[in-house]
Amino acid sequence: MKPTEVFALTAWTYLSMAWLGKVLYFKGIDVGPALYAILFLSLLLIGENLGPRLRGEVFLPALILLVPLGSLYFIGGLISFAILFFVLKRNLMRKAVLPAVLLAVSLTVFACIKWGIPVLKPELRYTSASVPFLVAGDIIIGTIAVFPDVRLLVLGEAIALISASRTVGLGVATAYALRMAYDSKLTIEELKRHRKAVLLGIVLLLAVFLARYYVTVREYSTWRLGFLGSLLYRPASSYTVYERLFHLGMPLGKRELLFNPDPTGYVGELFGKDVGYTYTLFGQPAYDFGILGLIEALILGLALGRASKNPFTGTFALTVAILALDIGIEAQFLVAILLMAYLAGVKEDG
Repeated sequence: MKPTEVFALTAWTYLSMAWLGKVLYFKGIDVGPALYAILFLSLLLIGENLGPRLRGEVFLPALILLVPLGSLYFIGGLISFAILFFVLKRNLMRKAVLPAVLLAVSLTVFACIKWGIPVLKPELRYTSASVPFLVAGDIIIGTIAVFPDVRLLVLGEAIALISASRTVGLGVATAYALRMAYDSKLTIEELKRHRKAVLLGIVLLLAVFLARYYVTVREYSTWRLGFLGSLLYRPASSYTVYERLFHLGMPLGKRELLFNPDPTGYVGELFGKDVGYTYTLFGQPAYDFGILGLIEALILGLALGRASKNPFTGTFALTVAILALDIGIEAQFLVAILLMAYLAGVKEDG
């Protein structure tokens, strides 16, 4: 299976799970948003097929999209881009893996000592204490994109388990699967040959989701859904938020979400809540640009297609896109994918 096929399969599966959850736990499926979502994914996949034909320079102006978020975002993005460009140009990616792993472990240990372990103290997940764990998870995703070792998979899932973060757990597992696809190892024969590693990955990811379910039950005493029901409820809940954003944004959008430093918090405030709401891959384009948000689908697809030419940039960009299926598109996500499309040409072999 090709990496882009992994993304397509995951995207349609997510949409199907969201619809099933809507039927089971909400008031059914709204036709308008459903058609928009289908068209959005279709255009994205069309763009994905056309993307490899484009020159990388087309995507370089993406850094400008960070300016509305503030100087810290722009400077941070510029520094990160410069470092990646240098490392790719000098073919130093593999040499950077060990220092990156040590940094991820250090961040995790520091956070645990300073604030505690989120899976045991669920309230930490809604404070700045969660940031080091998310950063550590992102670092591990990047190292797996360079060097897909099963030990990195175990480390990444361990960080996800400690932090009770489904995002980190899913991101690490997704990056590992995509990198295996680049190495032509995501086939039935290869999966059978490496069944121990496959089973280990599944068990670890399941443990992360169980830990998150445990935290949910502890936080919400009235929670009545079982583990499997909760797995369907999450995408259905995010999709329901998207449906509401769809109707608020049509026909030409509000243009307020993409460049918001706290987009999930902004969406929560729209509905009178003081917590963040995830809104799916379709929510931001529909709310910000209305029907014209479908152009964003094509741009996103073109960038993913171009990024997929390189194992490192492709793994990273597709992982971000898969995580955005539920979380929603944020400016940082979009810029990361667009810049990976440019960096794909710095070293064609990754």
